[in-house]
Amino acid sequence: MTNQVATLVDSFDVNFEPSIITIDNYDKLKDAVAYQAEKYKGLIVTEETLKSAKSARAELNKFSKALNERRKEIKREYNQPLKDFEQNVKALNDLVLASTTPIDRGIKVLEAQQQKEREEAVLTEIAEIAESREIDPALIEMKPSWLTKSISGIQRTREIGDAADYIVKERDRIANEKAAVKAYAEANGIEAAGWFDQIDQGASFVELRIKIDDALMARKQATERAQKQKEAEEAIAKMHQEKFGDSVVDTDTGEILRTEQQTLTPENDEPMLTRGMKVTTTKSKMWALAEFMKANGITFESIQLNEEG
Repeated sequence: MTNQVATLVDSFDVNFEPSIITIDNYDKLKDAVAYQAEKYKGLIVTEETLKSAKSARAELNKFSKALNERRKEIKREYNQPLKDFEQNVKALNDLVLASTTPIDRGIKVLEAQQQKEREEAVLTEIAEIAESREIDPALIEMKPSWLTKSISGIQRTREIGDAADYIVKERDRIANEKAAVKAYAEANGIEAAGWFDQIDQGASFVELRIKIDDALMARKQATERAQKQKEAEEAIAKMHQEKFGDSVVDTDTGEILRTEQQTLTPENDEPMLTRGMKVTTTKSKMWALAEFMKANGITFESIQLNEEG
């Protein structure tokens, strides 16, 4: 078939003779046109010369139109052989396409089938190599070069094996790095899980240890600041507190902040007594006394005293 096509190509001969287009007496005609153009070049149109100016313009335009018409005529005659040649070549190409189109379609179908078979073969090989490494085949990313015809089976197997070995190595690295981070984090009393994502992204224990130390230092500093803040607040609060008996009272508001209650243990069958008394003290101490009596189950009530001036 190849020899037959070559014979057809060799027999495709074209008889072509370059055409020559010339204008007879061109130089003489050019001089005449130049003379007429120069003659009217400086013409000034006035009422007296208007009629002759229009006549001159008409003559010059008539000549220009004649030139263009002849040019177009020559061009049509000149291009006609080319148009005929192109139509003949197109007819030949149409005959060729009638044969090549189904051939092209068949080639594409076969190549697609071959591509699918190569892909299935590669997937099978990936599965076998992944199984030998005890890893998920989906972790091995298929490279486009593995599906080409140009790659040898040995090279493809080697590249798939290298990809699988890298996955195994990376899996072991991640496991070891996470174990180291977990041990170090737990030894310092912090949660390790928050650092694992960075290991999955490629970070090492050496890198994360620096970050963990920074986090520990930041936490320590925050704790120290909070403790100092608490101590400062307590110191300020004590400036406005006073202890009366077993109670601590806010000297600004009189509020009893806390009471260290003392409870009295009554004797068995000790009789209950009621006594009236007048107590004179400050408001805060009065509240402290009331809290003491409440804590010991002593019933009391306020009474209105009529004091004389």
